[in-house]
Amino acid sequence: IPVLGKEEDAVDNFATIILLNYIENGDDVAISAADMFAFESQSEELPDYYEMGDYADEHSFDLQRYFSTLCLVYGSNPEKYQYLLDEVEDDYLENRKDFCVSNFDLINENWHQYLSVKQ
Repeated sequence: IPVLGKEEDAVDNFATIILLNYIENGDDVAISAADMFAFESQSEELPDYYEMGDYADEHSFDLQRYFSTLCLVYGSNPEKYQYLLDEVEDDYLENRKDFCVSNFDLINENWHQYLSVKQ
């Protein structure tokens, strides 16, 4: 599969799309995965700053993965999941809501388009 970006982030997106579309209660699993990323980002072992190697990692920081996963879940059904973006500051909230809906639509469509192509 050609990946134009960080592979681990693409896998996060793929897993979230599969959970949301094909797994019963997959939304709960995706939200739990996001919560795990948030928990890992609060680890007391992490320094207040990142070292150079952290920026060269194969995936985004855990807190970014947290918000990215919640964004996909929100975008899949904004009415049901309106509470998921409660942590976003008011100045950014409307833009983030719009982004999450369009981002879900794009990623969902792209994965389905790719997987439906016979190789």
